[in-house]
Amino acid sequence: MSDLWIPVIAALGSSLLTGFAAFGLAWWQAKSTEKAARAERQSRAYALLLTRSLIIAHLASDLHIMMETRSGLKEGLDVTLRFKKMLDPLELADRLRAEQQPLYEAWSEVWVVGSKAAIPIANDLITHCANIIGAATQRGKARPLWLRGITGEKWTKQQLDQWQEELRNLAETRRKLGIIARQEAGIEVADLFASNELNHH
Repeated sequence: MSDLWIPVIAALGSSLLTGFAAFGLAWWQAKSTEKAARAERQSRAYALLLTRSLIIAHLASDLHIMMETRSGLKEGLDVTLRFKKMLDPLELADRLRAEQQPLYEAWSEVWVVGSKAAIPIANDLITHCANIIGAATQRGKARPLWLRGITGEKWTKQQLDQWQEELRNLAETRRKLGIIARQEAGIEVADLFASNELNHH
């Protein structure tokens, strides 16, 4: 009888080894898939935050132009004579919210899946976005209040320099986040401010 059990035991042992090997392979594949999905989600979060922060910089410029062109006595007359529609604060608030919501969603995603190195950079990026909006939309100090009501907004060189400094801070912080994103994705780190200069002869 003992001779009969030998092939049975061998078959069972082989089946168990095969089962363990299959389980191990499936576990390894699942972990690899999970890791790849997490890395993809992380890269997407970084890319979205980089994109949305740049859009906020353009939004700040739009708001600055609006303050300049839609202020002063002429603007008041145009609105009074119904040549232009009066600016609606609620509409402006809705636009700001619509532009800022994707930024905050991307920031929150970095908090969820971002690395320890990326999170403080993302936090700085949000701060610079707020600073740019503030610098671009501050009231102009180049003219007295009474004159500003007639001729419109005008900013001092110091105010404009402050705005440009905030733009440079944003650009540098975006560069830092871009480098971290490339490093964590295993992509060669490059000079993100590089450009091809064409020589004209």
